[in-house]
Parts: sequence; C-alpha cells; structure tokens
Amino acid sequence: MSELYAVTSGDPAGIGPDISLKIALRDDNHQFVVFGNIDLLKDRAEMHGMDVKFIEFDESMTDSQIQKNTLLVKNFKLNENVTPGVMNSKNGSYVLSLIDAAVGGCLSGHFSGCITGPVNKEAITKSGYEFSGHTEHIGKLCKQTPVMSFISDHMKMALLTTHIPLKDIPAQITTNRIMDVIRIIHSDLINYFNIESPKIGITGLNPHAGENGYIGSEEKKIFSPALRALNDEGIHIDGPYAADTIFLNQTGHDLIVSIFHDQILPLFKFANPHLSANVTMGLNIIRTSVDHGVAFDKVGMSDINHQSLYYALDTAKSMAYSYEKTKSD
Repeated sequence: MSELYAVTSGDPAGIGPDISLKIALRDDNHQFVVFGNIDLLKDRAEMHGMDVKFIEFDESMTDSQIQKNTLLVKNFKLNENVTPGVMNSKNGSYVLSLIDAAVGGCLSGHFSGCITGPVNKEAITKSGYEFSGHTEHIGKLCKQTPVMSFISDHMKMALLTTHIPLKDIPAQITTNRIMDVIRIIHSDLINYFNIESPKIGITGLNPHAGENGYIGSEEKKIFSPALRALNDEGIHIDGPYAADTIFLNQTGHDLIVSIFHDQILPLFKFANPHLSANVTMGLNIIRTSVDHGVAFDKVGMSDINHQSLYYALDTAKSMAYSYEKTKSD
C-alpha cells in the first residue's frame, strides 16, 4: 500500500482518540494509520455513538479492503486503564512510544508523513522523561534542527525559539541562529510548499523592533548582519519589523518569523481558528500536527472540533505532493 501516513492519537485521556475516529469518515481514510490502543478507540467510538469498523494495520492490505467508516489502527498497549478527561502520567511512555514509532516508520520509508495528535507535556515529564514538546523530541529522533511553523490558507509563520522561558530568550538570539533558521525555512518553502522564490519577513526582539536602538540594540547588532548575509546568499529576507504591526503592512511575505512563542502566535491562532496546522520544518520527514491541546474537558462531547486534524492531514499530503513534484522538475 503506497502513500500511507502515520497518525498518532496523542494523550489517551484527551481528545486525540476522539478526533482520530473522524478519519474513518474521510474518502481517503485508507491512507491513514492511527497509532494508539484499539480498545480505547473502540470505547471512544461507543461514547460518541459512531459506527466505525476497526482493522489492525497489516502492510499486506490493499486499498480495496478498507471501506468507508473504517479505521486502520496500529495497536499499542496502554500502561494503565484510562479515565477519559483525567491525566495519568503512568501512560507517558505509551504516548512517547506512539511518536517514536511513527517517526521511525517515516525515517524507514514505510510512511510518507507523520501527523501528531495533542499530548500533555506534564503527563510525559511526570512519567520520568525529558520532554519539552513534539518539535524538540522529533528533532532529536531525526538528528536535525527543527523549526516550529504554523500554516493556514492565508498566513504562514515560524518561530526562532520554541518552548523556553521568556527570560532565557535574549541569550538564544544570535546572528548564526537567525541565519540557520532562515535557511531551513527558505529551503522548505521551496521543497514542500511550491514557492519558487520565498519572501520572508522577521520581527524584532524588542518593542517597535528596537526603535533604532532606543528600546534595545539587538536589532542593529544581531539581526541586521544576519539579514545582510542572507540576502547576499540570494535569500529574500527583510526586517526586523515591529511585531504589533507586521501583519498589517501588506508586505506580501510568504512567511513571517516570530522571535519567541507568544510574540505573534496568539494573533495567528486568533485569525485562523481550527483551519491551520503546526508544521515542523528542517526535518528529512514530513511532520504536521493539530494546532490545539488535549482538551481534557471536551472528551466524549459531541461538539469536539476535528477541523485542525483534517487540515493537518491535508497539509501533510500537500507537502508530500509538492516534494515529489520538486524532485521531478
């Protein structure tokens, strides 16, 4: 079976298993293999009153064997029984095993991409594992520098730093880091998003991008040398711009780089509710994710929104298509 994608169902007590069930309703359900506990998924289907047929994944299957309302599942054993909506750190290693197996399957070529469901960092770290997020963990598995980005139909943005305390951010901003991250973004926009000559903008670290040195000197001392060198390489990057107005300037950027996690990401999520995906750039595999958390309080409810999962699935497929097209051109 070709063009298969691995989908991790995330924290078993959250809404990841619930939204994963919705894959069975898609016309292309045969292309996705959900990584999770099959009995848990059956229980959630019963909670939602969904008539879903479950088939344990077997690589010898053909597309014709997988009908509508069918979910392909790669079965994993839970460490402990799950109470829906209640965090249990004893299942932390189970959650990591889904991610590790899905990424391993992509690295070995068995899957064309990996789509991850929401996890709870607290549950994983309390289980004894060092885990600051999907992006960093998958970067280590791939032995590459990951860049967290967010994609919608109307906006694209990426983060220069990810899950670190605000007080530690200035020390992480260097000319070399800026250059490395922008090169990764430039390459991935060409290879995975079919943008021939990407135009990238970047925000400053300080309010008003430093106001010509009156509110901080990082923009002049660190940012400007990096942007000059990148443009000399043929990469179109400009800025640094004030973060509070960069989306209002109508500059035609293909992607905006945010310096830290909560600088412009809240605006992005507000402007693109549900119809967006988290994409990890800089990897030798395709990885997309939902743009929301585990929502323990929503488990089993009828109004759970699965649009972001669908968007992440479609984004992974689109990236794979663009990559193949780029290689063949």
